Amino acid sequence: MANTAPLVSVAMATYNGEKYIAAQLESIIHQTHQNIEIIITDDASADSTVAIINNFQQQYSYIKLFINAVNSGVTKTFEHSFKNCSGDFIAISDQDDIWELNKIETLLSQIGKEDAVYSNSLLIDKNGQSLHQEFKSLMHLQSYYDGAPFLMGNCVPGHTIIMKAAFAKTILPLPAEMMFDRWISFCAAANNGIKYVDMPLVQYRQHDNNAVGVGKSKNKKQRKTKTQQFNIKLQELKAFEKAPVTNNNTKQILSEMLGLFTRKLSLHRSLFFFKNIDTLLVIKNKPRYRKNLYSLKMFFKANY
Repeated sequence: MANTAPLVSVAMATYNGEKYIAAQLESIIHQTHQNIEIIITDDASADSTVAIINNFQQQYSYIKLFINAVNSGVTKTFEHSFKNCSGDFIAISDQDDIWELNKIETLLSQIGKEDAVYSNSLLIDKNGQSLHQEFKSLMHLQSYYDGAPFLMGNCVPGHTIIMKAAFAKTILPLPAEMMFDRWISFCAAANNGIKYVDMPLVQYRQHDNNAVGVGKSKNKKQRKTKTQQFNIKLQELKAFEKAPVTNNNTKQILSEMLGLFTRKLSLHRSLFFFKNIDTLLVIKNKPRYRKNLYSLKMFFKANY
């Protein structure tokens, strides 16, 4: 009998991941939802990552590996994996986490009209031991049906996202101005929505070499100057202008934010943030008075 379950493409980017890649792959291979393919693009690793993946390929023919000729960065590497996915859905995977075995099945059962779905995560240390903290204690995780909150940052952990492949095709190429999971979350929220499932379906590993993590990492970049921060944020906003967006509120807030993004003092800018405080500042777990102070500070400078 033919498999009627939808094909899920697990998209992964690897780079010098020899320590943890095997555990990540094992947790994907043994998912309760078995109609999968695993699409991996390696970003010119210098360790045994590729050899480990090759060993898995000998047993699992649905694992496909591509190798960048030169190191291209996490965004371009994930984009290459996305472009080579053939499933109905695309599940994003880091190289160093551990998925709960019902992750795919659970998220597929929850996605409806939304373009994407995501979940909570449990933080673990480099040895796989629980840190007794969930990702939702750090960010305000909820379903989003407006892209405006993501103009300020990102709260959606990319390693938990499953998105519809048809939607993914509309948001490529991924912009270089921001992390790819923020772009995906913005585009989904600004169209048919991104749904939140309040279950820790990924064990999110924290270690010294996280490309992105919640703690200290050797890969953390140096703090930018105020001028650099201003220019980076301006380029982010301009990149969002190019996104395929249907939500009118998202369009309106983005337009106003661009118009108010200057180095001049602006009462209008501060009032704009007070007016939209529950939309723009929703993603961070901050008390109300902190959000009010932030909005007041917008009178002096546009450091969105």
